[in-house]
Order: sequence, then C-alpha cells, then structure tokens
Amino acid sequence: MRLSAQLGRAGTLLVLGIAAAEVLIMISPFAGFFYASLQFGSLLEGLSTSPLTAWLDGFFLNHSAMTTSRLLEWHRTLGMALLALGLAGFVVSAAQVYGKKLTRRGVAKGFLYRLVRHPQYLCLAVAGWGLLTIWPRFLLLGTWVTMLFLYAGLARFEERRMAGRFGDDYLGWARGRGAFLPGSPVRRLFERIFGRLRPRAVGWATAYVVCLTLAFALGFALRAYTRASIPILSRPEQRAVVLSVWPKPESWMARVFDAALADARVRARLEATRADGPVVATILPPRYGMKGMYYTLPPGQAPDRRHGGPELGVDPDGVDEPVEVVLSRAEKAYGGRLTLEDALDVDVRLIPLAIVEVLPASGEVTGLRIPLPQNHWGPRVVMPVF
Repeated sequence: MRLSAQLGRAGTLLVLGIAAAEVLIMISPFAGFFYASLQFGSLLEGLSTSPLTAWLDGFFLNHSAMTTSRLLEWHRTLGMALLALGLAGFVVSAAQVYGKKLTRRGVAKGFLYRLVRHPQYLCLAVAGWGLLTIWPRFLLLGTWVTMLFLYAGLARFEERRMAGRFGDDYLGWARGRGAFLPGSPVRRLFERIFGRLRPRAVGWATAYVVCLTLAFALGFALRAYTRASIPILSRPEQRAVVLSVWPKPESWMARVFDAALADARVRARLEATRADGPVVATILPPRYGMKGMYYTLPPGQAPDRRHGGPELGVDPDGVDEPVEVVLSRAEKAYGGRLTLEDALDVDVRLIPLAIVEVLPASGEVTGLRIPLPQNHWGPRVVMPVF
C-alpha cells in the first residue's frame, strides 16, 4: 500500500509538473508581450538614438490626452474590457484542458472548445489587443503581431502532438472546427496568398513581414487621425506649439499660454534654456493623474494631486483650480534641428523646462516650479505627446 501510494503521489506530481511546463510554454509569447508593455528604459533609450528605430518608441493612439473623437475616446473602455475578457477566457479554457489531463478524461471539447480548437491562444490574443489599446506604443504593436505568429506555430505543434496521442478522437473533433476563428478565415487567406511559397518557412516569413508592415501602416494612419482630433495651437512668433489635455477652443488655449508667458520668471527660464528645438506647451487640467508622462520633480517635491480625481483630471472650467502649463523643449535623440511642424513628430521627446500654474478664468499665475530635465521614465525615453 505504501509503495502504491508513493507511486500515486509521484505520478500526480509528474502530471502537475508537465502541466506546469506546458502552461509556461503556452503563456510565454503573451508574457513577453506583457513585459514589453512595461517599457524597459534602456531598450527604449537605445531605439531612440537612431532615425531608423526612434519611431518605435512613439504612440499611435492618444494615451495621455482627450480628443474630439468619440471613437478614440471609446477605445479606452474597449481596451480594458478586451483585456479582462481575454484573460478570463484564457483561465477558463486552460482550466478545462488541465482538468481533463488530471482526471484523464481525454480531449477538452466543451465551452469555447465547441467553437474553435485553440480558444486559450485566441483569448490571449484578445487580451493582448486590449493591452495594446491601453498602452499604444509602436514597439508594442510589433510585439503583438509577433505574438500572434508565435501562437500560430505553437498551435501547429500542439495539434501534431494531440493527434499522435488521441488519434481519431482528436482528429474527428478537430476537423469540424477552425483553429482560432470558426471556419479558419485567416488560414484560408494565408494558404491562398502565401501557401504556395516553398519551402514552407518562406511563406511564413513573408506573411510575417507583410502583416508587420500592414500593422505599422495602420498604426501611422491611426496616429494621423488622432493628431487631427487633438486641438493644437501653433504660435510661430514664440516658436511654440500649444495643446490641451482637455479639448478646449484655441482662444482658451491662447489665453492660458499667454498668461504663462507674461510672467517674467517664466520668460527668464525659457531664455536661460534657449536651444534650437521648438517649445511644446502642454496644458494639464486640475487633478491630472499622469503627470509623470510629462515631467519629474526634484527629490522632496511631489506633484499636486489635490482632492484626487480620474487619470485625465477634471474639466478646467468646472472647478476653481489652476491648470499646469508644462513648457518643454522638443528634440530628437539622434540630433537635427526641428521646425515647428516637427514638434509633435512620433519620435520627438519632450524635455520639461518649467511648470506654470495658471487660473484659466483670470489668467493669474499662482505658481512656478522647475522640474528635472526628464519624464518619469528617464531623460532619454520618448513618452506620448498626446
């Protein structure tokens, strides 16, 4: 009895170990994608030093500012919903698979497995899409496309293994279902366009390059639409560009910006830090929660988070509180003189110079602070300009 009990425990541990190893393999592409979203500073700094790669640090959707487009504002809610839905679907699907393994009941065929052969990979792809809309950096877009191709390869490997283990039981069930979507429309499209290329690896590599190119092209189109949906005020006489996190009329933006420049201390600060790059003035609303995107204060000074509030703050015209005008110098890490039209390019990084507190209604300057010459992620990391 003791020997059989020991063998039983050893067998259970072995099954659990194999299951754990399979889970690690299964989630590895998504884990790599997720860690890429954490923005490793050294990698981003390295990419920003070359015009060939600096654009990868940029954002293709609005992240830190509101737009006049309902579609662009809706994507914030959509992203959170997709992330939660995808992760929940993955947990349920994975529990089905490994529940079958532990009880030795064969192939998982219920719930989402009634529709497709690999719902767990589909759910991770959906979760990745959600995360991509929350943190829409071009680098992350490329990583997401790469993740999809890795899952396509893992799915083919898994199907060969399952066919060898379960034979006709698995093959009969698999024939009636698409891999990731009912009817496998993506696979049929792949076979029609790339399936004739030989060796097979050439077809996969070509498809990957084409999909990556199309994804980046779509990203740049979305960025152009986003930029067109942001109120932007150009002030050539001050060689400055003004934008507001909360969409406001140009007259309102001009009044706040002019009030900030009217302060002699602000003019002295800009004169002392004069450089070739144009000035970008970003008007942050009261109670704004993402100030680290734009500046970092010296040790011992904390950003004003009075009364709390949403990440994007509150309407400046709805409260009697000052806004923050963050005056920054636009530059590119790889050099070159920027024109005013270049100030909001995808690969531009903003070096904060001064933070001016202004009451929009009266134009009164209530405070001036001098930040460190960097954002929260470092002095050389590109962060969203909107």
